[in-house]
Amino acid sequence: MAASKPPRDNELEAILEKVRQVRNFDFRNYKRATLQRRIERRMAATRCRTRSAYLALLERDTNEVNTLVSSMLIKLTTFFRDPEVWTSLRKVVKELVRKRRPDQELRIWSAGCATGEEAYSIAIAAAEAMGPGMPGTELKVFGTDVDEGAIAFARRGVYTLQQLEGCSKEQLARWFVPASGGYAVRKEIRRSVVFGVNNLVSDAPVSRIDLILCRNVFIYLDSELQKRALARFHFALRRDGVLALGRSELIPFAAKLFAPEDLPRRIYRKDGRQELPWAPQHSVTPPGEAPEPARRSADTPPSLAPQHAFLRDVLDSHPCPLIATDAHGTVTLFNQAASRLWSRHEKDILGKRLVTLALPGLSQELLVEQSARVKAGRAERESGDGTLDVPGGEPLAIRAQVVPLRSESAEHTGLLYAVHDVTALRSLEHSLQRANDELNTANLRLQSSNEELRASNEELETTNEELQSANEELQTTNEELQSTNEELETTNEELQSTNAELDTTNRELAHRTQEIDAMDFCQHTIIRTLSTGVVVLSATGHITTWNLAAERLLGLTEREATGQLLWTLRIPALSRSLLSRLHKNLAANHPLRQEEVRYQLPHGGRGRATLVATPLILDSQILGAVILFEDTTRMNTLSQENREMKDRLKT
Repeated sequence: MAASKPPRDNELEAILEKVRQVRNFDFRNYKRATLQRRIERRMAATRCRTRSAYLALLERDTNEVNTLVSSMLIKLTTFFRDPEVWTSLRKVVKELVRKRRPDQELRIWSAGCATGEEAYSIAIAAAEAMGPGMPGTELKVFGTDVDEGAIAFARRGVYTLQQLEGCSKEQLARWFVPASGGYAVRKEIRRSVVFGVNNLVSDAPVSRIDLILCRNVFIYLDSELQKRALARFHFALRRDGVLALGRSELIPFAAKLFAPEDLPRRIYRKDGRQELPWAPQHSVTPPGEAPEPARRSADTPPSLAPQHAFLRDVLDSHPCPLIATDAHGTVTLFNQAASRLWSRHEKDILGKRLVTLALPGLSQELLVEQSARVKAGRAERESGDGTLDVPGGEPLAIRAQVVPLRSESAEHTGLLYAVHDVTALRSLEHSLQRANDELNTANLRLQSSNEELRASNEELETTNEELQSANEELQTTNEELQSTNEELETTNEELQSTNAELDTTNRELAHRTQEIDAMDFCQHTIIRTLSTGVVVLSATGHITTWNLAAERLLGLTEREATGQLLWTLRIPALSRSLLSRLHKNLAANHPLRQEEVRYQLPHGGRGRATLVATPLILDSQILGAVILFEDTTRMNTLSQENREMKDRLKT
């Protein structure tokens, strides 16, 4: 059974139909994910929250339709983009130039050229391959795109330095001239490049081409449009012509129509040993060129015999759409049922290649691959399914069968396509599939329910046993809780006794703390009131105590000294040599006594003092040191006076 198509997005289809009506661009076969991203980007730019709101904007603003079309047609290109690919393309061009006859043009087609950078790049590469001088009429490059604005830009041929970053300095100097806004392509190259609007999937291709460049276009097309465009490229190329696709475009159908030349860079060559019979009949005649001579057709019979007219009436009366083609794929029969189905008159169909008509519902695979198998006798019949949109109604599901058309002598003369409406059959198949799915789902649910019931029964039995066991455990737990309660009561009594003891201890600690605070206050007061300067150091040599006598004798306040490292302070009364000696003794835990220390009094006079430093050591642990600085100036003076008086008394 064929896989069902994804559900139609009616709002998306309405937007694409609006674009087709206003700009005649048919995006219905483009990849839906790409189209949705482009539309959502425009919705964000126009602040439309829903597609219905954006569709209403398109209805009243045709400029937004043009903007939407431009955003869908990607124009990201530069000169000589992807250097590795261009290295291979230069080799291909050199080979084409070498094999070209002197009177033969080198014809190159840049399909989907956007703003022309790729078309001018291949023209420059071809001109360089042809040798010194500027190219003449022997080189013709065709650049086509569906965007008229991009083609107009390409015709001007003026680009900025950023767009020309792929060109070397030599190429920039040889093939471009400075112009307003950047650099312009030299007129010798511009004369060799012809730009025009062309739709790859609906318009006839350019003919007699040696090299086709179509890079990064197929990634936006679905498989049906890819096959249709590749079939046109196959027809457009000359024998042993070359096709170059984008490096990200690995299309299996391309390898069936062309021989891979450089597959990693997506370069293919047309198999010159055979021509496909289903190539398009008409091709584009570029501006300035004479059209190709039309192919001659077989002589038409002067009249139909009466039995032939009767058979034609039978075919036109048949409710099944029928299409017949000759050995070259040209339509020779298009009955009335087919005209009603596709709303196309027979006179507009006869004489044209079936593969170029793009009849909805007839897949490219059916028209190309499957038809080729029937024509070659590898299959007696082939069939393919498709859908046909009906305005104002549900899509029709059709199934087309192709069988060989033979003459009375059993000679193969063409193909016959019979189309059947299988909408009801498809609906019945879907209904049957849904019924089977529902039945299978119901069976699975029933089996699952039975298993769940059995499991539930077992779980209930297990639960009953667990409840009985739990009841016994609860009884045991109750007894344990009663015992625990008794233990908690005993513990509570012990905690109350402990709390009473802690209260007594806290009161004692508080009393002792008060006593210690009083002692500390008394000690601090005594030290501050001593006439001897007292300095207490920590184990690291930082000052922790500095009494009033130290302030008076040593010249620094308690705030300036406390917390400072004694050895780093500048104390007028203590020389650097004395401090250094004091530091060494205390570092070695040795006491120091220095008599007759001469120092400068704060009021400017000179005095003498005695310095005593004692390390504080408790159980081999160094707590710090105590330094006493006692002023002996007055005592020395009295001693001197006493000696002088005794001397006078003696005399």
